[in-house]
Amino acid sequence: MHTYDAIISGYGPTGATLANLLGTMGLKVAVIEREWAIFDKPRAITADHEATRAFQAAGLADQVTEGTIAHPGTDFVGVQGQVIKRFYPMPAPGPLGWEPTYMFHQPTLEATLRAGVERLPTVNVVLGHSVAGYRQHERHVDVHVEDAQGAIETLSARYLLACEGARSGVRNQMGVGVHDLDFDEWWVVVDVQLHTDVDLPERCVQYCRPSRPGTYIVGPDRLRRWEIKVLAGESPTSFNDPEYLDAVLGTFVDTAGVTVQRVAIYRFHAVVAEQWRDGRVFLLGDAAHQMPPFMGQGLCAGVRDAYNLAWKLDAVIRGAADQSLLDTYTVERRPHVQQVVETAKAFGLIIGELDEAAARARDQRLEAELHSGVAQTVRQSFIPGLSAGLLIVDDEGRPGRGAGQLFPQPWVSSPTLPRIRLDDLTRGEFYLVCRDARRARLAQALLGDCTRLQETRVVCLNCGAGSPVENPIIDCAEEGSFVQRWFEQYGAVAALVRPDGTAYGTAADDAGLHALIEDAQRKLDHFSEQLCTSP
Repeated sequence: MHTYDAIISGYGPTGATLANLLGTMGLKVAVIEREWAIFDKPRAITADHEATRAFQAAGLADQVTEGTIAHPGTDFVGVQGQVIKRFYPMPAPGPLGWEPTYMFHQPTLEATLRAGVERLPTVNVVLGHSVAGYRQHERHVDVHVEDAQGAIETLSARYLLACEGARSGVRNQMGVGVHDLDFDEWWVVVDVQLHTDVDLPERCVQYCRPSRPGTYIVGPDRLRRWEIKVLAGESPTSFNDPEYLDAVLGTFVDTAGVTVQRVAIYRFHAVVAEQWRDGRVFLLGDAAHQMPPFMGQGLCAGVRDAYNLAWKLDAVIRGAADQSLLDTYTVERRPHVQQVVETAKAFGLIIGELDEAAARARDQRLEAELHSGVAQTVRQSFIPGLSAGLLIVDDEGRPGRGAGQLFPQPWVSSPTLPRIRLDDLTRGEFYLVCRDARRARLAQALLGDCTRLQETRVVCLNCGAGSPVENPIIDCAEEGSFVQRWFEQYGAVAALVRPDGTAYGTAADDAGLHALIEDAQRKLDHFSEQLCTSP
């Protein structure tokens, strides 16, 4: 029987990202995928700098972002054609070192991720097969893999990771319930290629018109997309008729200038699985959550799942933590993604309002909020930090200042250090950042006494001349002032950062630095106290 550290079921973007992350960590992985080839039409089209940070961890960010374009921003247009809401990316360059939001071509993205997997000798990809079931044991899980002829082979792994999409058979066998956020609408997605110069908006547009709600998306190169709401009394299958489709699409664009590539009928849902772990089995991506596409966060959420779980699996498998660390996966990811799904649903309700009187009242309210400056317009502000899990918390159990937030990733350099992104300098372990040489030395001394944090790197940013630091402290300067502004925002002099770029917590002074490191050591000890049992 073949034995692996992990078996991944599903080889879409989430599964392929996870395979790359685990493979670069040296874990032995099998990927099981039903289809023989990548689906050749675009589906997901928007990604953000969090997803790119995960691709960077897998060594693929430069390849993934090649050929993409910066997201142009989205205008919400009301009944009279006026802008009632804006949903724009933060200005570039962003705090994570990548374009904050960008548009891509999914078949190209998937091909890049799969080419990345081919670099990795410990990852075995099995196409044309599917997971037919599994059986858990104390220290492993048997996974029954079925080929196209119905023949079944059993593989063994420490963990089974289900990235199979919304119809996940693994989730069904787990018997996990889903939390339904009460959004269930039929929409038609139409992808086209421009073959002439067509008069179209430069930005993406949400047409919030009761007569026919729709979304216009600017893709890379000449790819354009419309998402069109199916109206009451209208059959979704009507859009399979080319004449009917042309008539409806013609209300958005001169169809003489476009060539239709794909017409897909979707039932947009807003659901989140109640539990994402059962023993050695985990749900990721659409197997764990589905959301309407109005925030462009579906793919990003799956990549976040993969990045969150990968470093924890690595820590458990190499003996640095007990399996109980893996309980933080659901604790951290489920509330986060549910908030994103709820926001996507709220956007969908704004866009899809069919009652004209209600739509005009909506327009008046949103216009007032926009013009007064009350309305939030930056896309990244709608993505929350972590609210629970492996974080420092205050006396009321809430995350401490900065805890659970993304830590910036500036470009850094020094006279002895080539220009490099901060994550690439600290890859794979916790790291501590401060901006004072004396405090960096204090942190290094404190960490040296911590069995769970001895590999933690200390980075002293912008310490300046005359404040020498000693090895192994990394003394470098950041480009821009992303870390400086982050520290000012949270009243911090130091931050402890997890391997996935999330801040474990911050310190406001020397006493806080002692408390921060002691808290992390205590929690990591807790997750390591059962290591007498093999993971």
